[in-house]
Amino acid sequence: MATSQGSKYIFGSPATLALYDAAGALVVTSYVSPDMESYDITHEADTEEVRNSSGEVVGHIGYNNRLTLTVNFIPADTTSVANALLSAALPNVNGTCVITGAPVIEVGGYVDAINAATGNRWIYAGGGSIKTTATGKATGTITLKRYTNITATGAATAL
Repeated sequence: MATSQGSKYIFGSPATLALYDAAGALVVTSYVSPDMESYDITHEADTEEVRNSSGEVVGHIGYNNRLTLTVNFIPADTTSVANALLSAALPNVNGTCVITGAPVIEVGGYVDAINAATGNRWIYAGGGSIKTTATGKATGTITLKRYTNITATGAATAL
């Protein structure tokens, strides 16, 4: 475990991931949370500048407040390679993710921006990847989104 003298730091990227498919079920039976390697959170919004007849900005409109979280992980388990393979599973589009155990950090109006309880999950829009190599550990990356006006609680609605 890391220690520090002097200034204090946010160190490491502790958290537990639970990935669900668009139907609201765990992505695979007996899913195992991977080891978190890092996560990168970004606050985004759409904006519009309002200009007068001289072209000067006289107003600024902001809307569609959202967060994007990119999670880098290592598929792993302490009991078996079979369970490590389960932790490499990725959901289908509009799957969701519950994250627990991350530091509580306020970003973009979300008091606890990274952790997402069952009642307000992260949304998976596709694009995840699993990378394997002949000389090292497998790694995975998944990008997740949260929107101010969407409360993702489980299954996506069939249209």
